[in-house]
Order: sequence, then structure tokens, then C-alpha cells
Amino acid sequence: MMKTDDLKSKYQKDGILFPLDGLSKEEIKEAQEQYLALCEASKVVLEGKQRLFGHLHYPWVAKLASHPAILDKVECLIGPNILVWVSEFNAKAPNTPHYFSWHQDLYYWGYQRKENITMTPVVTVWLSLFFANAENGCMRVIPGSHDQLVTHNENVNEYNMLTRGQEVDVEIDEQQAIYIELAPGEFSIHHPLIYHASSANKSSHTRVGLVLRYLSPEIIPPKRPAYGWLVRGEDPKGNWDHIHPADIANHQAANELKEKCIDSVQSFTGARFK
Repeated sequence: MMKTDDLKSKYQKDGILFPLDGLSKEEIKEAQEQYLALCEASKVVLEGKQRLFGHLHYPWVAKLASHPAILDKVECLIGPNILVWVSEFNAKAPNTPHYFSWHQDLYYWGYQRKENITMTPVVTVWLSLFFANAENGCMRVIPGSHDQLVTHNENVNEYNMLTRGQEVDVEIDEQQAIYIELAPGEFSIHHPLIYHASSANKSSHTRVGLVLRYLSPEIIPPKRPAYGWLVRGEDPKGNWDHIHPADIANHQAANELKEKCIDSVQSFTGARFK
């Protein structure tokens, strides 16, 4: 197990940490069963808004989003005050052509420290529910590419899982790319500026991950309301509108809050949730 200073040093150098130990065998088995129970018969991919903000609907997703094994690593990188901003299931069914083009997460988010954008305290966790490997379209990254924000082009494609088809306007040397292969229950953490992409699932196995966006509440959102679940620490300046899964009384209330969260995220990022 890497020490905190080693984790921070590697993250600052590469912009990616993997594989990191997350769930026990019992926990991953439960998560797999719970996920598949949400899917329609014979399907393994959640569609539309059903895949978004699961931590507001399902206690088991909230449990994953607040898992100590994940939060401990996140705290190493962004500090003791941690908000869950977005959770979403990211899945590719077997033998399907869907992919992610090369992009940077931060390009549309608007969270930019003008003095040093590379130090923006936002991270993305990719928690693998099933095996993720090169054959089934796992994420791949260019290590060390998180030193600046670059221009993106938009080329919408029906198979591109980025709804705007955004792609970095730089030449990518695929020889430098590494595959972020993960076993069930393992996770990765990547920097919001790192170049990353993924190819189609050419295998007979499902690839499913729970994507979790964490940030420090010291970040000032471009617009309010801006919703977040404070899973660790405090928000001393009150920059965020706080929500908590335990406060949601029923399914209808969860749906209403999810719609507010989606509207909020779209209002200042321009995200186009399907």
C-alpha cells in the first residue's frame, strides 16, 4: 500500500492512480447483483437518466460513494473536505460500438483556479463493478497530460458516448496511452485535465463502472444552486447547496431532487444528459 506522500507524488506526476483496492468480495458481489436488478430483463446497460445520481435513489450506491476505502484516497488528493458532486453508471454492453473520444473533463465544468488550474481540487473515481480491460473498452489515458487545458472540437457521432462529441484539438500519440485495467471492486482516480478515452467493447463481457465526481467545497461553483453531498469534513464558506441521501423521503422526492441536480449541472457545464 502506497503512503500518502507517494500517492500524491504519483498523482501529481501521472494524473492517474490505479489499480486501487476498493470493495471486498462480499461488497462487490452485492453491488453487481444490485446493479443487474436495476436493468431490464436481458439487458446490462442502464439507459437515460436512470444511470445518473444513483446515490440519491439507492442506499447501496450511496454506500459505495461514501466508502472509506475510496474517500481515504480522495482525501489524500483534495483534502479533508469532500463533496460528492455527480454519480453515474458507465456501461458498455458486449460487442457494441460505443466509445469515448479523447477529452479532458474540466473543459466544460467551469471549475478553474486561475492561479493554477492544474491544482483544481476535483477528481474522478472510476469504480469497476465488472472486469474492465482493453478488449471490452476500458479507459485509457496519456500519463502526464494534465499540465494544461486545451481547446476541444465537437464532432457528434451516434456511437460517441460524449453527447457533444468533444475531442481535444491536439494530436494524440496512441503509443503513449496506457490501459486502465481494473478487476471488480478496484478503482482508479484521474485528474480533471488528463487526456482520456476508451474504445468499443469488442468482447462478450459487459463493462460497467460507477463514475464518481468528488470535489473540495472550497471551489466556488459558477452558478447557484449547486448541489453536493458533503460526505466528509465541512463546507466552511457555504459555497454549496447541501443534499443528503438520508433526507430523501421517497422515490418521487429522489426523482425531483435528481432533476434539480441535473438542471444545476447542465446550467453551468453545458452537459447534455441523455
